[in-house]
Amino acid sequence: MKKIEKITLYIFSFLAFLMGETLYGQNDIHFSYECEAGVSKPAKARILLKSPDNKIFTLFADTVNEYEFYEKNYFKSNGKYILSVWFEDAKHVKDSLNYDFELSGKEIITLISISLDYRERLIKKGEIYVKGEKVLNGYIRVNKHYDAPKTVVIQIDSNEIGNEFRGPFFTIKNNSKDTLYGEHLPGYFWGTLSYIRNDSILSTRIGNLDYNFVDSPPLYPNSTKIATVGSFGFTNKLKPFEYRFEVLLAKKWQPKGVGVYIERQNFIWWAGTKEYYKLKYDFIVND
Repeated sequence: MKKIEKITLYIFSFLAFLMGETLYGQNDIHFSYECEAGVSKPAKARILLKSPDNKIFTLFADTVNEYEFYEKNYFKSNGKYILSVWFEDAKHVKDSLNYDFELSGKEIITLISISLDYRERLIKKGEIYVKGEKVLNGYIRVNKHYDAPKTVVIQIDSNEIGNEFRGPFFTIKNNSKDTLYGEHLPGYFWGTLSYIRNDSILSTRIGNLDYNFVDSPPLYPNSTKIATVGSFGFTNKLKPFEYRFEVLLAKKWQPKGVGVYIERQNFIWWAGTKEYYKLKYDFIVND
């Protein structure tokens, strides 16, 4: 009897392991493609995504200059994904690239952005960069978002922080052991404000972004920081409604852009993967 129980326990444990390898919580996708000004058009692009279980999905295959989509619970497996990007402009300048990224199963949304432009190559001469001939540039950005740990607490703050800044203001308290960094600048936490109804977003205010702020330290453990809508806030008098403030934080400093991945004679690929915590705060203004 005990032997049968051990076998049954082993089978259930093995099945649980298999399910853990293939099934996990919801991970949505937000995909965007843009062929910017300066590129010879019509330009053709084909973007495929290969999953860890070797399934291939077509994210884009067209000649339109802009395209995006959002789909809930898109990623079904954890492991290595492969983005295959092929591009050709109207002058038949073409290139392709495979780019890998990993999903652990803890992501809540994965944003994949592909864009193309045509601009001067930067050539380093000594300590400076000079502009060279124009080439096609392809940019691959993969941003993975995770739920913020419960040890990072956010609440609304009624205090004002100067005449040039508008509300609403929020206080982020870091009770974790990690130092946290802002999405845009290391020591600043600029988020978005959304109007919501029945947990659905109706519209979102991003606010203006200014990267010329003076240096400020990141959010250290057991310390607090003020968060705003964009760099300067939105308004000091919110209308009665339901709102959601969202701000991204990271465990390491991640510059806004991506670095050179592969440089070829007439095509430069830039690529990078970043990870952020998404901190959300819902509140209601009654009057």
